[in-house]
Amino acid sequence: MLKTYVKTRKRYPINYYELNTNLKLKESMFMLFLQDAATVNAEDNGFGYTWTEANNYGWFLLKYRIELVHYPQKYDYIEIETESRGASKLFAFRDFTIYNPDNKIIGRVASCWALIDMNTKSMIAPVKAKDDFQIFEKRDDDLVYNKIRTPEKFECEKMFEVRFDDLDVNHHANNSNYISWALETLPYDFRDKYSLKNLDIQIKKDISLGETVISKVSVEGLHTIHSVVNKSTGDELALLSIDWE
Repeated sequence: MLKTYVKTRKRYPINYYELNTNLKLKESMFMLFLQDAATVNAEDNGFGYTWTEANNYGWFLLKYRIELVHYPQKYDYIEIETESRGASKLFAFRDFTIYNPDNKIIGRVASCWALIDMNTKSMIAPVKAKDDFQIFEKRDDDLVYNKIRTPEKFECEKMFEVRFDDLDVNHHANNSNYISWALETLPYDFRDKYSLKNLDIQIKKDISLGETVISKVSVEGLHTIHSVVNKSTGDELALLSIDWE
């Protein structure tokens, strides 16, 4: 019998050190809030860290689609509600709804995840790993992931070394680092003036301690496309497409 999943809604106080120069929540912190909400909800539903550690599995983020009405700015806190949407073949899906202190919806997020067998480093179908895993069913109001193409030309690039503090429990760079690396290529005035509106991110490969990433950006008005590449292999690690306002 398939399990009926519970939703999780959690409040995230926005601390002074989590704000940027314009009193906006740092984008990397927003990504960490989403990750934390997903972690708590997965644990609540029996397929979180306790389960993955016991079976030597790991959940890896593949895609986010983020659509915001208002970017978190000058809020004391936001609340995030998340639910598992179950799995289809090899992929699992999760949705998020973002609320401001007035309980108004300021954003929605769709995400896609892979379950990895850490022994073989291969993907495993969630419905095979856990026989009561829910089957994904599409809804009319589901967010749509946009396809991202790697630009032929970039305006700017920067290099970063993966630090110990960038790693997560799976010993790879946490997914919040990809947006940090991507956005560091943008000029200060751009970051200070504009706020994230819509974001698509595709994470293709992981990267480990001591390796170097090259972050590149292509800018077309208020639309930017970012490519994060492993310097030593040339492999594209992540692609991001962002609309600003």
